[in-house]
Amino acid sequence: MASLKAMMRDNLVMSNICQRPTRALVSIAGIALGVLLVVLNTGLVHGIMSDRMRREQSLGAELLFWRSSSSNLSPSSVLSLHVRYAELLRQIPGVRLVSPVARYVQSGSSGIGIEQIDGIEFDTYAAISGLRIVEGRVFQNDDEVIVDELKAEKSQARVGSEIQVFGRKMKVVGIYRPESGARIKMSLQAMQRAQGAPDKCTFIMIKCEDPEQQLEVQQRINAALPHNTVQLTREIATGFERSIPGLAGFVNAVLALSTVVSTLVILLAMYTTITERTREIGILKSLGASKSYIIGVIEKEALIISSIGVVVGLVASVVAGWGIERSTILKLEFRWLWVVVATLIGLAAGLIGALYPAVRAANQDPVKALAYE
Repeated sequence: MASLKAMMRDNLVMSNICQRPTRALVSIAGIALGVLLVVLNTGLVHGIMSDRMRREQSLGAELLFWRSSSSNLSPSSVLSLHVRYAELLRQIPGVRLVSPVARYVQSGSSGIGIEQIDGIEFDTYAAISGLRIVEGRVFQNDDEVIVDELKAEKSQARVGSEIQVFGRKMKVVGIYRPESGARIKMSLQAMQRAQGAPDKCTFIMIKCEDPEQQLEVQQRINAALPHNTVQLTREIATGFERSIPGLAGFVNAVLALSTVVSTLVILLAMYTTITERTREIGILKSLGASKSYIIGVIEKEALIISSIGVVVGLVASVVAGWGIERSTILKLEFRWLWVVVATLIGLAAGLIGALYPAVRAANQDPVKALAYE
């Protein structure tokens, strides 16, 4: 008897969905949109962060040195560190190489709308990071830059082309590998002149004589040059999220928005459906259908629609992510945790959104429902 009732309920649910395909498709799209918001946005956030950390940790230096009032990890166009610190650092036992770097952040036409430019001393930077030119040559003039291979590929920034830096066009004269730091690099002196900050930089890369002794070197630098920041490059990842203000708030806002969107779409669709099915519900109640049975039918319908929407949303996220990575320099990193979160949000939004219409339908007076036109 129980299996017969379950079969009848399933048939009723599927017939209701098939009789209203447009409304079902709209509901599926609403759930899929919520899932897409969660998976794609969290994938972008973690992908961008992971790519940035990977490039920062690929600098080849064991230590980074900068003023305590600034950070080379957070977007900043202020050159606050005097390059004379480079000479002071060279004199500290255990330091083999140093290289000052000036970092500038500007609006960009690709990715998330911002891009970084590093001003470097090519010889010392290359000695530490292993950077090498694979096409073209090194910059020689103030209006020349080099770019990494991915930037060249995605932005069509080939040797001889021009890109916008400091609001003016600069010539791409070389392409380098491997990726490290900013994707666009220019002469340190050229950036200093452009920023009106002679003999200034953002941070200094430090290569140790013995990488195994980097903690000891860090302690010596702190003792010799107090009131500055000396960070191990291997620890960049641990504090990276904290260096980007509002990141957690952004992710939480995406979760809240996706939940609200999905819940409202299901609520409106199911509420309208219940209104149209008032007479049908009256017939069910006159035949002895209980409140729990009617609520179960409506909730199961919402669960099926939500499940389809979740699948569509996940597939759309993968396709959209593939398209973004193919057409831009952005990287996406989908994590199972957020896939599960997005799935639960989609299913929960469907069930919660259908709850009020389901209860309202179950409480209808069968006499009035049968007389409904």
